[in-house]
Amino acid sequence: MRKYTGIPELLEAYMQEQGSIERWVTVQEFRDRFGLTRYQCNTISGFLRRLEFGPFRQFPFIVAKITREDGGNPSDPKKCRYLLKLRVHHALQREPVHGS
Repeated sequence: MRKYTGIPELLEAYMQEQGSIERWVTVQEFRDRFGLTRYQCNTISGFLRRLEFGPFRQFPFIVAKITREDGGNPSDPKKCRYLLKLRVHHALQREPVHGS
């Protein structure tokens, strides 16, 4: 999908830098790390939310959980934290088909 151009690669690089197979991440810290604009926040959060419902192509991580946190002040918007986890790939084993 063009909509997420570059985001999966940056997120994978971020996880590799941290040396993590599981990590909580916020859009703000991801944005700060890569110098992304506020305009890209919706794209980043959209991609992370998409990962909650299933894998994205060959992307090695999924979002296992999303939590919402209140801001410092009552007028601050709520912020989401996303628990990224390494996807577990299971090799499919086929049983031999026996003829009758």
